[in-house]
Amino acid sequence: MYPDHLFPNFTEHIQLNMTHNRDHLPRVLRTPASIVIALAIIALALGLACGQPAESPASPSVVELTPPPSINTVAPAEPVSTQAQPQESTEGSVPDPTETSDPNADAAPAQGIATQLTVDQIAAAHDEIMSALYEQTVPSVVGLRVIQPLSVGGNVPQGMPNDFFSRASGSGFVWDDQGHVVTNRHVVESAERIVVVFSDGTQTEAEIIGQDPDSDLAVIKIDDVSVRPPPIKLGDSDTIKPGQLAVAIGDPFSRGFSMTSGVISALGRTISPSESNFAIPRVIQHDAATNPGNSGGPLLNRHGELVGINAQIISQTGAFSGVGLAIPVNLAKLVIPALISEGRYEYPYIGIRGTSVRPDIAAAMNLPAETRGALVLAVGADSAASRGGLRASDSLTVIDGTEFPIGGDVIIDIDGTTIRSMDDLLAYVVEHTRPGDTAVFTLLRDGSETTVDITMDARPRQ
Repeated sequence: MYPDHLFPNFTEHIQLNMTHNRDHLPRVLRTPASIVIALAIIALALGLACGQPAESPASPSVVELTPPPSINTVAPAEPVSTQAQPQESTEGSVPDPTETSDPNADAAPAQGIATQLTVDQIAAAHDEIMSALYEQTVPSVVGLRVIQPLSVGGNVPQGMPNDFFSRASGSGFVWDDQGHVVTNRHVVESAERIVVVFSDGTQTEAEIIGQDPDSDLAVIKIDDVSVRPPPIKLGDSDTIKPGQLAVAIGDPFSRGFSMTSGVISALGRTISPSESNFAIPRVIQHDAATNPGNSGGPLLNRHGELVGINAQIISQTGAFSGVGLAIPVNLAKLVIPALISEGRYEYPYIGIRGTSVRPDIAAAMNLPAETRGALVLAVGADSAASRGGLRASDSLTVIDGTEFPIGGDVIIDIDGTTIRSMDDLLAYVVEHTRPGDTAVFTLLRDGSETTVDITMDARPRQ
């Protein structure tokens, strides 16, 4: 099928040729009426060849595309007027007074004006986006200077002070318009003094409002009520995907504010905070360069929205090696309001130890190779799991030369949500239940499917 705009002057071209060659036409085609009939026949033939009915020779307005080289040929759709447009008519045709728009308008691609962007234009647009993102977000980012007491072992030499202090640094971001700033707990724990530094050079002091070792998050509040920078924009960590832009802004090495960018490398990582016995689920992995001092700073998407809080790096040297780990913002949305209002957050608690079912574990338990879920290895005494009837592994087998416990319940679903790993189980319980809630667990027990009801406990304090 050929687009209509490739033949905007076809009728005119035929008319000119027929006029110039009138003397060579058969007698029946030499009258004006015969010419109109011939034109109608030609238009009908073209319409049939294109798979569409013949229409009026009037053609829609077309914007010529930029010549090559080109990369992107998609432009935002422009508004389409719903007002009736005057139609040109030719001899022998009658316009339809009830027609207010092109009947094929819905078939037009994007219903807008298509343009082409050169490589330089694309690079310039990228530069503009990144610069604007930094300028709009950096007022909501802070650097932290933390004074912490330092314990000294052994005897202190005579004449030396008994109290020593260490200086730590990190980053954070403004959570709301009340002066609350969010950072990592490991940045500010045991702080004697916290100095908040803003991108414009302003400095003020802050105090700890609440901290949560299980998520490695903490909230501090700026003392000076006259200093109220804009809060950061919150995004949704459930919507991000590997390959999307990841931007980190912070104060690495206390050298001043900087921005780095990369991509979301992976999702669903699990990390364990240094002061907690419980793992953080759905951690974001990215390759935007982060170093000591970036802890507690924001990880942003291309819209400048917070999707994660930078917390750890995986490195053999202590310097960035391409693997950064960020706490998902959706966990912060649960924890931070409770830290502000109550100083702590209550997590739900099942009371099990488990692992993800792999094909080798499934084979050892005589389950189909495609079986996935969370295998219960151990059940705590007088826990929600024990009261609900979950069964722990009761036998050992050898997998890859190592003894491994098998035979316990395999959790495959909670309240209609599929569970394919321990990370899925942790994430669902943390994000969708609270202490006192009852959830329906679907299990594979001895190869058969069954259900049990589990009423969540509160996670024990450490």
